[in-house]
Amino acid sequence: MAAWTDESKQELIQDYLDANPTPETTIAIIGELATKFKGTVNSIRVTLNKAGVYVKKGTDKKADGEEAPKRTSKADAIAALTAAITDLGLEPDASIVDKLTGKAALYFAGIIRASETDAE
Repeated sequence: MAAWTDESKQELIQDYLDANPTPETTIAIIGELATKFKGTVNSIRVTLNKAGVYVKKGTDKKADGEEAPKRTSKADAIAALTAAITDLGLEPDASIVDKLTGKAALYFAGIIRASETDAE
Protein backbone atom coordinates (compact mmCIF):
# COMPACT_ATOMS: atom_id res chain seq x y z
CA MET A 1 0.00 0.00 0.00
CA ALA A 2 1.46 3.31 -1.05
CA ALA A 3 -0.12 5.43 1.65
CA TRP A 4 -2.73 4.89 4.29
CA THR A 5 -5.89 6.93 3.99
CA ASP A 6 -8.24 7.50 6.89
CA GLU A 7 -10.72 5.13 5.23
CA SER A 8 -8.16 2.35 4.70
CA LYS A 9 -6.96 2.69 8.31
CA GLN A 10 -10.53 2.41 9.59
CA GLU A 11 -11.16 -0.63 7.39
CA LEU A 12 -7.94 -2.24 8.63
CA ILE A 13 -8.83 -1.58 12.26
CA GLN A 14 -12.35 -2.92 11.81
CA ASP A 15 -11.12 -6.06 10.02
CA TYR A 16 -8.60 -6.64 12.81
CA LEU A 17 -11.20 -6.21 15.55
CA ASP A 18 -13.71 -8.39 13.68
CA ALA A 19 -11.12 -11.20 13.73
CA ASN A 20 -11.23 -11.13 17.58
CA PRO A 21 -7.45 -11.03 18.08
CA THR A 22 -5.88 -12.78 21.04
CA PRO A 23 -2.20 -13.00 22.01
CA GLU A 24 -2.15 -16.42 20.33
CA THR A 25 -3.82 -15.35 17.05
CA THR A 26 -2.63 -11.81 16.53
CA ILE A 27 0.40 -12.72 14.38
CA ALA A 28 -1.69 -14.81 11.97
CA ILE A 29 -4.33 -12.08 11.71
CA ILE A 30 -1.68 -9.46 10.98
CA GLY A 31 -0.23 -11.69 8.24
CA GLU A 32 -3.62 -12.05 6.58
CA LEU A 33 -4.26 -8.31 6.78
CA ALA A 34 -0.83 -7.56 5.31
CA THR A 35 -1.77 -9.66 2.28
CA LYS A 36 -5.23 -8.10 1.97
CA PHE A 37 -4.00 -4.51 2.29
CA LYS A 38 -0.78 -5.11 0.32
CA GLY A 39 1.33 -3.83 3.19
CA THR A 40 4.10 -5.21 5.31
CA VAL A 41 3.43 -7.00 8.58
CA ASN A 42 5.30 -4.22 10.35
CA SER A 43 3.26 -1.42 8.74
CA ILE A 44 0.04 -3.19 9.74
CA ARG A 45 1.26 -3.70 13.31
CA VAL A 46 2.38 -0.08 13.63
CA THR A 47 -0.93 1.23 12.30
CA LEU A 48 -2.91 -0.95 14.71
CA ASN A 49 -0.62 -0.04 17.59
CA LYS A 50 -1.02 3.69 16.92
CA ALA A 51 -4.79 3.16 16.89
CA GLY A 52 -4.52 1.53 20.31
CA VAL A 53 -6.13 -1.77 19.26
CA TYR A 54 -3.12 -4.04 18.70
CA VAL A 55 -3.06 -7.14 20.91
CA LYS A 56 0.53 -8.12 21.71
CA LYS A 57 1.69 -11.63 21.08
CA GLY A 58 1.82 -13.66 24.29
CA THR A 59 5.35 -13.83 25.67
CA ASP A 60 4.79 -15.72 28.91
CA LYS A 61 5.93 -19.06 27.44
CA LYS A 62 9.14 -20.07 25.72
CA ALA A 63 9.05 -22.10 22.51
CA ASP A 64 9.60 -25.30 24.49
CA GLY A 65 6.57 -24.57 26.68
CA GLU A 66 8.53 -23.48 29.76
CA GLU A 67 7.52 -20.36 31.57
CA ALA A 68 9.57 -17.39 30.42
CA PRO A 69 11.15 -15.33 33.16
CA LYS A 70 9.30 -12.15 34.01
CA ARG A 71 11.06 -8.96 33.06
CA THR A 72 12.82 -7.07 35.80
CA SER A 73 14.09 -3.53 35.58
CA LYS A 74 17.81 -2.92 35.86
CA ALA A 75 17.23 -0.95 39.06
CA ASP A 76 15.38 -3.91 40.62
CA ALA A 77 18.10 -6.31 39.49
CA ILE A 78 20.84 -4.12 40.97
CA ALA A 79 18.84 -3.84 44.20
CA ALA A 80 18.50 -7.64 44.36
CA LEU A 81 22.24 -8.10 43.90
CA THR A 82 23.05 -5.41 46.44
CA ALA A 83 20.70 -7.07 48.95
CA ALA A 84 22.27 -10.48 48.32
CA ILE A 85 25.77 -9.12 48.90
CA THR A 86 24.66 -7.20 51.98
CA ASP A 87 22.98 -10.33 53.39
CA LEU A 88 26.39 -12.00 53.29
CA GLY A 89 27.63 -9.27 55.62
CA LEU A 90 29.66 -7.61 52.88
CA GLU A 91 29.61 -4.09 51.49
CA PRO A 92 28.82 -3.98 47.74
CA ASP A 93 30.98 -1.65 45.63
CA ALA A 94 28.37 0.54 43.96
CA SER A 95 30.85 1.80 41.37
CA ILE A 96 31.13 -1.77 40.07
CA VAL A 97 27.64 -3.09 40.72
CA ASP A 98 25.98 -0.13 38.98
CA LYS A 99 27.91 -0.87 35.78
CA LEU A 100 26.43 -4.36 35.44
CA THR A 101 23.55 -5.05 33.11
CA GLY A 102 20.30 -6.05 34.72
CA LYS A 103 20.70 -9.58 33.38
CA ALA A 104 24.19 -9.88 34.87
CA ALA A 105 23.01 -8.51 38.22
CA LEU A 106 20.18 -11.08 38.37
CA TYR A 107 22.61 -13.84 37.43
CA PHE A 108 25.06 -12.99 40.20
CA ALA A 109 22.27 -12.43 42.75
CA GLY A 110 20.93 -15.89 41.87
CA ILE A 111 24.34 -17.48 42.34
CA ILE A 112 24.79 -15.78 45.71
CA ARG A 113 21.33 -16.83 46.88
CA ALA A 114 21.92 -20.42 45.68
CA SER A 115 25.24 -20.59 47.51
CA GLU A 116 23.52 -19.32 50.68
CA THR A 117 20.98 -22.13 50.38
CA ASP A 118 23.68 -24.74 49.72
CA ALA A 119 25.63 -23.59 52.79
CA GLU A 120 22.68 -24.17 55.11
